[in-house]
Amino acid sequence: MSQFNWQQQTIVLTGASGGLGQSLAEALSQRGARLILVGRTRGTLEALAERLNQTPFVADLTQQSERERLLKFIKEQGAAVTGLINNAAVTHEGLFGNATADDIERVITTNLMLPIALTHHFLPVLTANTGWILNVGSVFGAVGFPGQSLYCASKFGLRGFSEALNRELLSSDINVMYAAPRAIKTSLNKGLISRLNATLKTKQDAPQQVARQIATQIEKQSWLQTLGWPERLFVRLNGLWPEQVGRSLKKTRDTLYQLLEEYRHEKH
Repeated sequence: MSQFNWQQQTIVLTGASGGLGQSLAEALSQRGARLILVGRTRGTLEALAERLNQTPFVADLTQQSERERLLKFIKEQGAAVTGLINNAAVTHEGLFGNATADDIERVITTNLMLPIALTHHFLPVLTANTGWILNVGSVFGAVGFPGQSLYCASKFGLRGFSEALNRELLSSDINVMYAAPRAIKTSLNKGLISRLNATLKTKQDAPQQVARQIATQIEKQSWLQTLGWPERLFVRLNGLWPEQVGRSLKKTRDTLYQLLEEYRHEKH
């Protein structure tokens, strides 16, 4: 494989105004890549783009018209896009039975349908430029976790899509990669999830650390990376022995129910 050249990379990064997104923007900018930063929070996104001397694009990409506007914008910029990082993600905290129809649509659309749709839009562009795609998934894309049913559903789907497309495309086409971080110290993990992580003493990585690891994965063009130990082992065990992993998560489930009960008392 030829040496990866960051200075020749023009990358579309979704979810750029979030915690991991900002850290990814910083890490890739430091390496010399040109970025098109996409997000919904105008103030945060434009300030980040100005600080890094990159290009902002404010949009809600869950809307097809906004995805088409992004492609038009890129064409007008004359940018030969070589990379797409599907990083935008949301979650739902608590029991699936308490989720609303809007919660279900929001999580599945943002975390799964959007990356698939964007990949479809960008496939011809990236193929022409011998490019690549990296989908930011999660350890929860390989391990079903209590209190994260919707998030797990979306990330399991994203991992399957990434794996299948990676195997479908020829070596002369684009490379599809999947990164699976463990818990990250960002605003995505707040409230109930933050309290659950603290109670269970779950290890959480700083977004800057995760961003550096993802940048290395891109540089090596490695198809799959699961971040964190013993999470990598846990993923392997769940694939081989899901019943045992399910039993080991009983404490997590019981703690979740206990925290939900405490939340109910606090609200009253």
